[in-house]
Amino acid sequence: MSKKVLILSEAIGSGHTKAAEALVQGISYLAPSIQTKILEVGQILHPLSTRLLLNTYLKIIARSPSLWGKMYRYKQSKPLSDWEKFLIYQLFHRQIEVLLEQENPDCIICTHPFTSSSASRLKRRGYRFTLCSVITDFHVHGAWVHREVDVYLVSSEEVQRQLVRMGVSKNRIVVTGLPIRSNFWTKKNKQEMRKKLKLKNIPTVIIMGGGLGLGGIQQLAYSLLKWKEKIQVIICTGFNETLRTELLREVMFHHPHFHILEFVHHIDEWMEAADLLITKSGGLTCFEALSTGLPMCIYQPIPGHEEKNCDFLINNHLAIKIEDMNHMDVLIEKLLFSPQELEFLHNQIRQFQQKIDPLASAKFIVNQLIP
Repeated sequence: MSKKVLILSEAIGSGHTKAAEALVQGISYLAPSIQTKILEVGQILHPLSTRLLLNTYLKIIARSPSLWGKMYRYKQSKPLSDWEKFLIYQLFHRQIEVLLEQENPDCIICTHPFTSSSASRLKRRGYRFTLCSVITDFHVHGAWVHREVDVYLVSSEEVQRQLVRMGVSKNRIVVTGLPIRSNFWTKKNKQEMRKKLKLKNIPTVIIMGGGLGLGGIQQLAYSLLKWKEKIQVIICTGFNETLRTELLREVMFHHPHFHILEFVHHIDEWMEAADLLITKSGGLTCFEALSTGLPMCIYQPIPGHEEKNCDFLINNHLAIKIEDMNHMDVLIEKLLFSPQELEFLHNQIRQFQQKIDPLASAKFIVNQLIP
């Protein structure tokens, strides 16, 4: 009888489900006999409360990002209390037992802390399955920590150390890097990608703000207009249709060197075509950029987990943080006229790439299920 893996995510941002999709691709590639399925649990069971949570989150980070930072840092190194776990279950995962009984998995993988909380609750109630949490950042919050989790798959040794400080046994933590989708598994030729995407062969900057199109994209776009004759700018607005419409409405962006994209499924090709990425520091986006060897500049990371991601990348010399628009102009000048000054980023990324195995997470799961 074939084994079954159930991957539980949430429709809050796109990174958690992208990690889930990458795991499905990896497991299916390594062991086609293993059944895999992704469920965005809150969206299935309680879509209204899930949507309310997402809208509230977006309003807080837009209007008072410092408040969100304080909320994140509050007890960030401590596990959730019982009442907090119960609240998550009641608001988003009530009746998750029905889903579990329908699927009857051998292994549950969680790519969001909320699903990890409720899956742990099920184990406490006597349900039997292997429970794995895939932490999708370069930092870990206490909300991920549960006694019932059998193994944590993490991005780096630093996350491993953080979990150990929170009381998790080291033998329950495996450093695998983040799972990335199959289109990132092989390197592509920059000139070929530019030709395929109908781009010019000139210095190219790509701006990304995750699936939600966050991170000061509009401000960045306006600031890069002054360089429009010398560089090519790719602006990814994700699912943020309002942002895309506003940019397209402006005549100054109707320039052959500006490309305004909605959500694209083959973002790897656009990354491979670029020379520099400007982005907020979402874990999956940054790990994908590292896998392609694309130097990064971090701008307006969301307080909390993305600030921690930014700290990791800066401390390991894998990215540069843009403090203001004048700083960005300096970086663009280097890209245009002194690209060797960015070579230190390339060197650090190349060293980091030696640690990247895009199938490491999937290999671990398969080895647990198929001895």
